[in-house]
Amino acid sequence: MNPYLKQYRQTQMETTPKEQILLMLYDGAVRFLHQAKAGFAEKNIEKIHNNLIKVQNIITEFETSLDIENGGEFAQNLYALYEFMNRELVKANMKKDESSLDLVIKHMTELRDTWREAVKKFKAEGNSLNTNDYDNYNSLNSSKIYSTDDTDEEDDEDNEDDNIGEYI
Repeated sequence: MNPYLKQYRQTQMETTPKEQILLMLYDGAVRFLHQAKAGFAEKNIEKIHNNLIKVQNIITEFETSLDIENGGEFAQNLYALYEFMNRELVKANMKKDESSLDLVIKHMTELRDTWREAVKKFKAEGNSLNTNDYDNYNSLNSSKIYSTDDTDEEDDEDNEDDNIGEYI
């Protein structure tokens, strides 16, 4: 891959709000599922396989990003649904079972639409998932470095050292 394109994509992922990344992944999963469905119509085994693998990779990303400990029953149920869809995709791929694919398309589309509505509501309330502790730490240090008050500069430097490694 072109190193400039790789750097661009990396920067894009780091600066895109988390809720937008979530929706992009769901949109991609639904798109790949429909491409796999087209592969069934075309009897194109490679197209089916490649697109189902892409969806499985997205589902794996969803599973690994779930916080089961803090998410409680909701996260556990979502994880179980992801596992179910993954098993159905394996069945669709190995047995070329189009009905399993249809079931995953239904569930994935419903999930995507639900998350889209939740994100819309979340943003309408003025929220964003775009900040985290690391971002807060950086803005805190930036305000110290560029502060215009008349405090002793040596004290500011000492305070910065106290936080080194806290968010790394």
